[in-house]
Amino acid sequence: MLAYGRNTVLEALRSKFNVDTLFLEEGIDDSEKISLIKNLAKKDKVAVKFISRKELAKMTENREHQGVACYVDYEYTQMSDELFYEEKPYVFIYDSTFEQNVGAIIRSVECSGFGGVIVPKEVKITPTVAKISTGAVFHTNVIQGSIFQTIKYFKDRGYFIYGIERGGDVYSHKVLNKNGLYIIGGEDKSLSQEVIEKCDEILTIPQFGLVNSLNMSVAASIIMFEVVRQNP
Repeated sequence: MLAYGRNTVLEALRSKFNVDTLFLEEGIDDSEKISLIKNLAKKDKVAVKFISRKELAKMTENREHQGVACYVDYEYTQMSDELFYEEKPYVFIYDSTFEQNVGAIIRSVECSGFGGVIVPKEVKITPTVAKISTGAVFHTNVIQGSIFQTIKYFKDRGYFIYGIERGGDVYSHKVLNKNGLYIIGGEDKSLSQEVIEKCDEILTIPQFGLVNSLNMSVAASIIMFEVVRQNP
């Protein structure tokens, strides 16, 4: 994966993943963050190349590269019993067509101390997702799996399955278990009836405006931090 942006590259260097090459803009300022990036690269013996801003923009296909990029040997986490040695909640992203939402959810997953996030195979971790997550993808278990296999896998290990969908119980009135799998729907796609029937609880976030739904990353974050509040 090609990661870009100062925070994203910094977290890639801090992570367990191997960073192959670090690219820096020629004449880049020697700020505290850039100095830290350089020092980490030197410590890990990462090759450093200085290239023009134009070359960085072409490489990253983005003008918001902030003068830094790197190649990361990124891999998804495999579903295994090791994930359950420490009881932690997880999020399943049922469907998403916007990389920004996936990145924002992963950022909240990492910040809230959740065990990780499961995504369908068609939802990819891209450089944009890594950038929006501010590098949280490099510190979070991101697992690929189908919805029904994932539900069965978690149920077999004693987890409660929660769907986040309109028409359910108000989330703040329910006990949200730490050993819970929380399924969030897509931007324009509700949970299917088949998925709803597999859930132990359906959670709803009350809304009082004219707009018919919350952004999915916002909805996911509300639920995640309610789980944190209930399980200090």
